[in-house]
Amino acid sequence: MKASLDRVVERLKAARRALVIGHVRPDGDAIGSVAALTLILRWLGKEAEGCIPDPVPWFYREIPGTRVLRSVEELRGREFDTTVVVDTSSLSRIGTAAELLSGQEPDVVIDHHVTNTGFGALNFCDPSYAAVALIVHEIGKRLVEYDRELAELLLLGLATDTGFFKYGNVDAQVFEAAAELTRQGASIQPIASAVLEHRTPNTMRLLVEMLSTLQLEAGGQLAYAYVSADMLRRTGCSEEDTEGFVGELRAIHGVEVAVLFSEWPEGEVHVSLRSKSYADVSRVALAFGGGGHPRAAGCTLKVARLAAAIPPIVAAARRLLEGG
Repeated sequence: MKASLDRVVERLKAARRALVIGHVRPDGDAIGSVAALTLILRWLGKEAEGCIPDPVPWFYREIPGTRVLRSVEELRGREFDTTVVVDTSSLSRIGTAAELLSGQEPDVVIDHHVTNTGFGALNFCDPSYAAVALIVHEIGKRLVEYDRELAELLLLGLATDTGFFKYGNVDAQVFEAAAELTRQGASIQPIASAVLEHRTPNTMRLLVEMLSTLQLEAGGQLAYAYVSADMLRRTGCSEEDTEGFVGELRAIHGVEVAVLFSEWPEGEVHVSLRSKSYADVSRVALAFGGGGHPRAAGCTLKVARLAAAIPPIVAAARRLLEGG
C-alpha cells in the first residue's frame, strides 16, 4: 500500500533486526542509500545489515561507508523482523536477494522510479526526488545526527543519480541537500575521484573496442554500441568496467537516445538506455521487462546471441524518437 514518509519512519523506528536491500547491477544511488540507511538504523540501536545482491564495483569500495554492505551469501540464514528495499522498481530487480525475504513481500519499499510496481507492504515512491539518497536524507534528518561518513554516502547517491549535477532532474532541492551534506562534513572530491577517475588501461582498451561498434541512426539522434563477452575476455575486464560507457554515447553531439548492449554472462544481455532532454526511455525498458527513469533506464534480455538483442531494442528506440 502507498504510505507517507511519516509512516515509513515510524515503521523503521519499530524495527529491531532490519535488512536493507538494493538492486542488482548497483549504481551509486543504490550503494549509497543502502549503506546510509543501514548506518542510520544502527545508530538508532537496531541490528541492521545492508545487502547488495551483485558485487559492488571496486571503485565504490574506496568510499569508507560502503564497508557495511554484505552479499546475499553472507546474510543467508539470518532472521530479520523488518525488510526494506530501496531504489528498486520491482521485486525482480533485487535478484538473488529475494531469497532473504523467505517468500514474503518487503515490509517497506523506498523508491523514486516512475515504473515502480508497489510491491511492498508499505510503499513510498516519489519520482520528484532526483535520487533515493534524498529520501533517505529526509529520513535520516528526523532520526540521527550526521557524521562525515553518513553525509558522504548520501552525497554519493545524490551526485551519481544527477550525473554530478548536470542532468535534467537537478533542482533547488538537490543543491540545498548537497549544501546540507557538505556542511555536515561530506566532500565531493573523493566521490568524484572514485566514480569518475577509476578507469584502468584495460578499461580504456575496452572503451576503444566499444566505440568501434558505434552506430548512428535516426539522423544522428540514436546512438548504440555493444560490449560482447569476447571483448571483456580479450581486454581482461569485467562487466562492472562498462560503467559510464553509455554516457560516452549520449555525449555525442545531436544524440538524444543512447543504448549500450553488454553481454555477460553469455546468453544474457543487459541494455542500458539514456536520453538527453525529452525522450522517455523508461517506456522502452518497461516494454522489455525492465524499468527506470525517463532519462535513464535498463532491462535484461535472455538471448542465445548478442546480435539477437540489438534489433528489437533499436527498433523500439527508433519508434520512441518518431513519437510512437
